[in-house]
Amino acid sequence: MRRFVLTALALVSPAIALSQNASPQGPATVPPVQAVPGVGAPGAALPGALMPGAQLPGEEAATALGPPPAELIRYGVAAGIGETDNVFLTSTHPKSQTLAAADLDFDLRRTGSRLDASAIGNFTDLAFLQGAYGNQVLGRFDGLATAKLWSDRLKWVVADDYGEEQTDPFAPITPVNLQRVNVFTTGPILTLRPSYSTFVNLDAHYSKISYQRSPFDGHNLLGGAEFGRQLSSLSSLSLVVQAEELRFDNTAVNTDYDRREAYGRYLIQGARTSIDAQLGATQANDVGSSWRTTPLARLSLTRRVSPFSLLTLAGGREYTDAGGSFSSLTSGAGGGIVVAPVAQTTANYLRNYGSAGWLFARLRTTLNATVNWEHDDYQAQSLFNATRASLALNLGRALTTKLSANVGGTLDRYDYLNQGFTDKFGTIGGGLAYRPGRWFIVYARYDHAFRRSSGSASSGFAAPDYDENRVFIMVGYRPHADTEPGQGSGFGGVPPP
Repeated sequence: MRRFVLTALALVSPAIALSQNASPQGPATVPPVQAVPGVGAPGAALPGALMPGAQLPGEEAATALGPPPAELIRYGVAAGIGETDNVFLTSTHPKSQTLAAADLDFDLRRTGSRLDASAIGNFTDLAFLQGAYGNQVLGRFDGLATAKLWSDRLKWVVADDYGEEQTDPFAPITPVNLQRVNVFTTGPILTLRPSYSTFVNLDAHYSKISYQRSPFDGHNLLGGAEFGRQLSSLSSLSLVVQAEELRFDNTAVNTDYDRREAYGRYLIQGARTSIDAQLGATQANDVGSSWRTTPLARLSLTRRVSPFSLLTLAGGREYTDAGGSFSSLTSGAGGGIVVAPVAQTTANYLRNYGSAGWLFARLRTTLNATVNWEHDDYQAQSLFNATRASLALNLGRALTTKLSANVGGTLDRYDYLNQGFTDKFGTIGGGLAYRPGRWFIVYARYDHAFRRSSGSASSGFAAPDYDENRVFIMVGYRPHADTEPGQGSGFGGVPPP
C-alpha cells in the first residue's frame, strides 16, 4: 500500500503543479534519470533557498557511491516558516516578507521482470504571507518507466520531465519570471540478437513539449537503429543511425526542421569504470532547408576512485533544441529546484558542452562538487547565441549522532553574446540540523543570494543587481534515513560518527 501511494503521488505531482494556471500545450529524446547529480546541462537553482525542505544536499552522494539499488524508496516532507529581506530581488527599496513553505521530495526506483521505473521529484508550496506574490507550487520531476512486453526483446518506454523555466533573461528569477514546461516521451524499443555476440536495437519515440505561456508548443518523432557486437559481458561496439523530425503548433513563430545522426559507439560497464563514447556526424536542415553536416561527439565517464569517492566527466558536441536541453537538466551539488534558462527560440542549435562531478562520503563528512559549461550556437538565429557556466559546492559534517552542519554555494554565469548582456548570480549559505528521533528532523538554514549583471536589454533597460538574505526553520519527516545503503542519520546522508 505504501509503495502504491508513493508511486501514485510521484505520477500525479506534475499534474498538480500544472493545474495552477498552466495550459498544457510540445521535442525531446528519452531523458536519462541520471545517477550522478549535476552532470548535465547547466541550469540555475532558484535563489534564496526557495526549496527549503528539499532533499538535503549529499543524500544522493552515499547512494551513488554504492551499487545501484534495484529497489529504493526515499521520500520526505517538511513544513516551516522563513523571512526574506528582499522579496522582489531589487537593487533599491528592498521589501521584507514572511514566508511559509510545505515541501515534498522523493526518489523512487524499481527493477522487476515486467517493469523498471524511476521517479525523482522536488516540490514546494510557498506562501508569501504579506502578499508579495500569490501562492506558488514550484518543482522539478523526472520520471522514466520501461515496460517489458516480451522479455528483454520488446520494451515500451514512457518518460516525463516537468519543471520551471525562466522567461525573461534580463529579470531576476522570481515567481513572476517563471513558466512551467513539460516534456512527455513514449515509444517502443525492439532488441534482436542474430547471433550470440551480435545485436540490433530498433526504436521509435514520440515526444511532446508544452509551455505554459510561450508559443513554442510542438512535438517530434525520432527513429533509430543500432547494430552492434558484444565484445565481452561488460563491453560492446556498435553503429547507430537516427532521424528526427521536429514540428510545431505555431509555424508563424517557429520553423519546422529535421535532424540526423550517424556515429560509432563504444560502451563499457566495469566494476569501477563506466565509459560511453560516441563519435560520428550529425546533420540539420534548419537553414534554407539545406542539410548542414558537422562532427558529433559525446563522452560520459564514471570512475569509482575509491570506496568513498566517485568522479564523473561528460562532454560533447551535438545538435539539440530547447526541449532536449530541458530534459537533461540536473540540480548539481547545491541541490534544490533547477530552473531552465530562457528558451528565446525553438531553433536548432549546435551545443558544445563539458561537465564534471565529484562525490566523497566517508565517516562523518560528505563533499559534493559539480561544474558545467555550455556554448550554444544558433546558425539560423545567431542573436540568441549564449555561453553558460555553473559551479556548485556542498560540504556536510556530522557533529554528533544527532547534530550536523552543512555549508555550500552555487555560482552561475550566463553570457548572451550577441545581446550585450552578462548575468552572474548565485547563492551561498549553510544550516544546522537536529534529529530528535530516528525519522524526524528540525533544521535552520541561512542563504545569501546575489546578482551582478552587465549590459542591458535592447530597449536600454538595465538588468537590476540585488542582494537577498533569507532564513528558514523547518520541521521534517524523513523515514528510511538509517536503512538505505551507505546512509546515516546525519545531515545530508552523512553516516554517524
